[in-house]
Amino acid sequence: MWLSVVLLSTVLAADKPKLAVLDVQAIGVEPEKAAALGEAITQQLSKRGFFEVISSSDIRTLLGVERQKQLLGCGDSSCTAELSGALGARFVLQSSLTKLGDSLQLSLQMLDSGKAQTVARSVRLARDVKQLADVLPWALAEATATPLPPAPSKVVPWLLIGVGAATVAGGGIIAVDGFSRQRALKEELDETSGFFKPRSVYEKELEAIAINKTSGLTLLAGGAVLLGLGIFLFPKETGGSAVALLPTGNGVVLVGGWP
Repeated sequence: MWLSVVLLSTVLAADKPKLAVLDVQAIGVEPEKAAALGEAITQQLSKRGFFEVISSSDIRTLLGVERQKQLLGCGDSSCTAELSGALGARFVLQSSLTKLGDSLQLSLQMLDSGKAQTVARSVRLARDVKQLADVLPWALAEATATPLPPAPSKVVPWLLIGVGAATVAGGGIIAVDGFSRQRALKEELDETSGFFKPRSVYEKELEAIAINKTSGLTLLAGGAVLLGLGIFLFPKETGGSAVALLPTGNGVVLVGGWP
């Protein structure tokens, strides 16, 4: 664990490598969706803090729209290198948003202009842009060869599920007891022996039965709500290794956690 902290601290203390984030290429989807996802990508990369991010709007400002089109339109690695050189950014992130039936596919790849090769790639498939935005932290970690974000905490969901399950169990026991006592009272009153207890005894029993039934059913409903909320809030498994290659201004370094 200490090795992880030392390596990561050393990397963060050094100059951050520059990463130019190009516009998301829209393939069969509305340009507005691609633009919205592009903004989310830039925000997420800036938030993670591993790179000095140059957004697509920054690129347009620095190079101008026409020059940017020239460099991006040639489709040649030399153009990417020229673009990278003009921006002073060693790394370039390319992405595309493609319509596949009822789903959307986000493809990401980071290029190292210094070595003219792809550093890493990532592909995600989802129903809509919002779902893609939710998995961006992990997709971008893969595409930029940086450590995966920490897994979301499961403490609250597990607590809700545990309390909900206990409440449902307790409510079920109380409700069953109430209905059982009601059935037993009915059987007693249906007997034809003619010997009955004082009226006040039956009134107290009926009152206790009503309380048990109401309390039990209320606890059952409340427990079911807590269970459902816990399941709804339970984070999805993201998986992934805790060790990764982190690009720096002078190359890459291995960072991560070791048990």
